[in-house]
Amino acid sequence: MKSIKLHFYYTIMLLVVAGCGESNESTSNWDINTDGMKPSENTGDWIFIHELSDSESLNPYTGNDASGSYILANIFETMLKQDNNTLEYKPWLATSLPEVSKDKLVYTFTLRKDITFSDGNPLTGEDVIFTLKAIKNPLTEAAPQRNYFKDVARAELVDGDKYKVRFYCSEVFFKQATMIGTMLIMPKHIYDPESLMDTYSFKELEDIQRQYLDDTQSSNLEDQAYYKFAELFNSHNTSRNPLGSGPYFLKEWVSNDRVVLEKSPNYWKQKEEKNKNLVSRMVHKTVKTHEAALTSAKAQELDVVRSVPPKMFYDQTKSEKFKRNLNKTSSYYPNYSYIGWNNDHPIFGDKRVRRAMTHLCDRGAIIEALYYNDAQIAKGNIYFKRPEYHTGIDPLPFDPEKAKQLLAEAGWSDTDGDGVLDKIINGERTPFTFMIKTNQGNDMRKKIALLLIEEAKKVGIQADLQTMEWAIYLDDVRAHKFDAMILGWVFSVDEPDPYQVFHSSQSIARGSNSVSFNNPRADKLVELNRREFDPDKRKEYMYEFQEILLDEQPYTFLVCSQSHLIYHKRFKGVDIYPFRPGYDLQEWWVPNSMMMYAK
Repeated sequence: MKSIKLHFYYTIMLLVVAGCGESNESTSNWDINTDGMKPSENTGDWIFIHELSDSESLNPYTGNDASGSYILANIFETMLKQDNNTLEYKPWLATSLPEVSKDKLVYTFTLRKDITFSDGNPLTGEDVIFTLKAIKNPLTEAAPQRNYFKDVARAELVDGDKYKVRFYCSEVFFKQATMIGTMLIMPKHIYDPESLMDTYSFKELEDIQRQYLDDTQSSNLEDQAYYKFAELFNSHNTSRNPLGSGPYFLKEWVSNDRVVLEKSPNYWKQKEEKNKNLVSRMVHKTVKTHEAALTSAKAQELDVVRSVPPKMFYDQTKSEKFKRNLNKTSSYYPNYSYIGWNNDHPIFGDKRVRRAMTHLCDRGAIIEALYYNDAQIAKGNIYFKRPEYHTGIDPLPFDPEKAKQLLAEAGWSDTDGDGVLDKIINGERTPFTFMIKTNQGNDMRKKIALLLIEEAKKVGIQADLQTMEWAIYLDDVRAHKFDAMILGWVFSVDEPDPYQVFHSSQSIARGSNSVSFNNPRADKLVELNRREFDPDKRKEYMYEFQEILLDEQPYTFLVCSQSHLIYHKRFKGVDIYPFRPGYDLQEWWVPNSMMMYAK
């Protein structure tokens, strides 16, 4: 009965807001002068944020989708935090930047003593050590994050001090301080109530990891404490009940409808951040198409719609009603979209075929027709504003004739006259047919797939498209259950580290190298890059790495696009930043006179 009442309440609130927006069209004015207004004296209101789909998980180490990470950033915290303006790392849960040994193998963090989780329990070094153990347990679904901590050999309290943690590393890594410092810290008493991970030292976890990868471990895993912990940690129940030390806590999650975050009344850092975290409630509302989301924003039912498709952003935001209630802005931050080719697939194991497929992808036309020229062709994995970006190489051009030549060199021809190329593979005549998978609700990816399918058909390749619900799609990608797929990466503004996505070791155990790219020289360059502290040397490694990607084409890199954002005019304190998602909701606030929901 409670959930029915709550749903009714939300419905009424939305109707009231929509009604107010319609009736006040001639008088509404959100563009007031806020000079002299103190944000801290304007606390309240709700913010409704558009999501295309449910997050796959709100466990910070078993989920890997962008929308989930935006929610988690308001629930969990880290020892270090990147400053929005300077992009430098500053102490957060820690009292200072870490002490680093001369050999850069030992890092010591001192924690503040006033930190509490949202349930009131203190955060200590024991929670930090537990978080690292959870990541390093080989059966937790934390493979995308685990690679960043593979050389962190152990962590321990210093002289038993619960607020001082020392990390010992087996190899140097130029990002070690920031990677350790930006772990999202999880409360041990919530995520490991039976202290199962206390059973193991870090050395034992390393041995278990080695046995697991070698597939030589005992078959009776159910009896092992690390197995029991992983079962709990990976569970649906855990993924839907996050709890951290951040300024907001999970109030409610209704599948395919909304995730509601409530402001923590006793947030430990609120006195120091008195001009932040002023919105009382963040409602991440699932609306499965951008068209419906834009309609809701115009009706003042949604306050934030990000990643608006360019055609909608430019063609459907010209009305006086839109201009009266909503702002819009565009900005670049590090990202690229791509078509991933399963390098283990009998057809796409040949780089000549992958290169041919890129030659069949008219990225210039895609940018012009679908992105309104607000994008750049992505030629590799490095953001074009980074110094490591290789300006001396060019992306493969749209060239169907070159594609035909490469396909012929790879042995593809139409031997039976049916209009589809074929080749003898493993003793059988194999037609060049494949399926492109992508997620439902993303019209841009669907259009890109259809354009490629049309070009492929002209040279004798038969391809089809399958769209899937987001969580199921991501599961297929991680399980390598695809011929080709369309996705995108959004990454940090920091120095590049391609290990997670392109090192061959990350193609197993549901790692992020889902296309199974394997190139020994590329692996070596990625490893050298990690161990090098000289930025000029790292630049050399990344230049050569980009040249290998251009040659191998494990992906057809599509575009680095601008992000188009729409947000309601009542929100103030809105700054645009060069990192994802391009803004910080913890800085937004609403003048008391403009609040549309609860004060």
